[in-house]
Amino acid sequence: MERKVFCASGPSDVYRAVSTALGRERFWAVSAPESGGVISFVLADGRTGECRIEQAVQDELYRLRYFGRTLTFTLAAGETSGTELTLGTDDPADPDTWAEVVSLLLRLKASVDFGVDLRSHDTTRTTAYADS
Repeated sequence: MERKVFCASGPSDVYRAVSTALGRERFWAVSAPESGGVISFVLADGRTGECRIEQAVQDELYRLRYFGRTLTFTLAAGETSGTELTLGTDDPADPDTWAEVVSLLLRLKASVDFGVDLRSHDTTRTTAYADS
């Protein structure tokens, strides 16, 4: 399964958002430091996990094993500016995965293009909330 968004920000800004701890913590995780090719995710819903980076190509591709599935961020420069961003997963049958992918893409776009964090940061509202 793949879903796309167009970001007004350039590929280097989008890549930095997914490939650095600070970038991930702005739209995705409570914390997400990396050491030795493994990201230690702490998510708002309480989940924690060690997620291995499988492939990283500066400003083009970022793939990681994420809670039992593979997420692949593919970046391409827009025709005149910006970034065509595709997020793919190897778990297409699960409807929760679809919702998570769309939510993640929109939170990423809001962060890189507008400097906005769409998450509620309310620990009592995490299960089934798109903004957790």
